[in-house]
Amino acid sequence: MGVFLIVTILLLVFYLVQSMLFCWGLMRLPKRYVLPSEFPFVSVIVAARNEAQNIARALDSLIELDYPHDRFEIIVSDGASTDETPEIVRSYAQRFPFVHLHRAEQNRKIRGKANAVHQAIERSRGKFIFLTDADCVVQKTWIKETLQFFTDDVGLVCGMTIPKELDRTKQRDWFSAIQALDWCYILGISSGRASIGFPIGGIGNNFTFRKQTYQEIGGYENLKFSITEDFTLFQAILKSRWKIVFPLLYETCNFTKPMQTAADLYAQKKRWTLGGLDASAVHGVLALLMFAVHLCTIMAFFFLPTKSALATLGVKFIADLLIVLPVLIKLRELWLIRYFLLFELYYFAFVFIVPAIIAFSREVQWKGISYNLSKERTA
Repeated sequence: MGVFLIVTILLLVFYLVQSMLFCWGLMRLPKRYVLPSEFPFVSVIVAARNEAQNIARALDSLIELDYPHDRFEIIVSDGASTDETPEIVRSYAQRFPFVHLHRAEQNRKIRGKANAVHQAIERSRGKFIFLTDADCVVQKTWIKETLQFFTDDVGLVCGMTIPKELDRTKQRDWFSAIQALDWCYILGISSGRASIGFPIGGIGNNFTFRKQTYQEIGGYENLKFSITEDFTLFQAILKSRWKIVFPLLYETCNFTKPMQTAADLYAQKKRWTLGGLDASAVHGVLALLMFAVHLCTIMAFFFLPTKSALATLGVKFIADLLIVLPVLIKLRELWLIRYFLLFELYYFAFVFIVPAIIAFSREVQWKGISYNLSKERTA
């Protein structure tokens, strides 16, 4: 019991100190500059495949952006949709001259979503590229506020996105709430780390980068295939001369449609988990430490007195709150805190399922297309 107690204490101290550092980072904002009187021209890119149910809502939010319509373009890059997605986009393009439909060629060497994004960037006219998804809605202030973080050395600005029921006729429920808390926790860590100088990742439905930065790294043509193409792009920019910032700001936060079923949520988490296997060794060590913290917290109820076990669980909860609470406050979603304990149960389950995902299944389904990541890595 003595060795287990010492190991548990050391892990919890590490976990708590880490959360305190990230919390401090979340309270800070990167440097900003005042936009010039003539706003830079920017390109908003939405890669879409079979998004007939979502694309109109996404375009409605983009059209309402608080940015001069003659200073930005919206390019929807369609990845061989078999539904009405192209027709819906064409109807918007007829009414709004700054909306464009691009039918991505499918015979290029780049595959998946990266192909649609890359081709849209090739035809884009903007100095800055804003990426979001067809199942998202953006804040009116998204472009103006994000651009202010592009000081001379910044090549990529990541933004927060959280799942939120976008259909106003539907009630908020616990299932979408735990997804929102999950994203707040994961992206909160990413934002906190970036603020203290150690960026680790972002989310591709709220990515903004200089076109120059993308061209310098060679774009997706120069990157190996990944089912999480946004993470691959992030890593490439991280290795370049450009700086990455990740401000926690309500005005740059986007919202995405939550998964509707447990099966869909599992498929999403599986894709992210397997895509993360290409991360650096440092990421792997941190993931192992995360697993060890959760394992020791559970094992404490078998090897330690009940009070001590409850204390370890309490420390773990406090450490997680240090990440989640600042995010909820800044994003004006504090109502989600009522689901925090349910989120903790969910997160314990997820952490222990991850090894099974990695060990037994490398098959990923995305937008009706199957990818075998074991074969991809040996190709």
